[in-house]
Amino acid sequence: MPSVSVFTPARYVATLVLTLLMMSAHSSQAQTQASLPASTPASAPASTPASSSASAAEAAAQELQSVEVKAVRDPAIMPYKMAYELMSKVRAASKDKVQIQIRITSAKTRAPVPNLSIYLDGKNTHQQLDISATGFVNVPLDQAAYADGAEFVTNQKKGSMEVHVLLLPKLPQDVFKYADISESIEAAQMAIKELVPWYFRLFMPSVNSIGICYAGQNQTVLVKGSEEQQLPANSDTTDPLKNKVHCARFAAKDVAKEKGNLIMPATGWQAIYM
Repeated sequence: MPSVSVFTPARYVATLVLTLLMMSAHSSQAQTQASLPASTPASAPASTPASSSASAAEAAAQELQSVEVKAVRDPAIMPYKMAYELMSKVRAASKDKVQIQIRITSAKTRAPVPNLSIYLDGKNTHQQLDISATGFVNVPLDQAAYADGAEFVTNQKKGSMEVHVLLLPKLPQDVFKYADISESIEAAQMAIKELVPWYFRLFMPSVNSIGICYAGQNQTVLVKGSEEQQLPANSDTTDPLKNKVHCARFAAKDVAKEKGNLIMPATGWQAIYM
């Protein structure tokens, strides 16, 4: 079960098409981009397979500017086996430097689903998953459940929910280095390269920076290197809950030059790929 929707140009966040990889195409395990266009109406002009593929990829790319992918299948029928294998693959490819978060919302309201229950259910498995008030689901990498062939079941009707996979930088809590920023960006790039088909990567914006972001305006981020400086959080974007945030942006090309520099953000920050 299981972070790229359209945001301002300041926020280039790569879409990990993890949801599609998990939830699309049972028989061939085809990897499809999130929010793919619906089937062509009968009245629409016929198109060649090549042009249809290009159009789908372009439409998908327009959805991808943050790290979020919407599922096209209901989580109640998504195989846990596939989720387990793909989440393990992301963790390995990113060397556990990318945080994967899974959020479920109502397909109608885009808000958290009231009274939602999700279980991991199998012959010897019956595990209720924790769900936050904002819809984030704690999906475990449970080897026993995987071996048991457990699958996700919910108390909601099929098709009533959307699943979003979010990729977020995994950084130390209080003080970290430019090197941590650099490694997290490289890890996200590696995870995307490992999981997203090349024909979608052609249309996707790259993950090339990380924002240290705040809900309030006029924030700064303290950086200590050869000299001390306060970087303004003046790049606006949207967080995983679609709230406007203000970020100090750290680009890969800049942090690579001074990897020993320390970043000491004020409390209340969150890190977002841009």
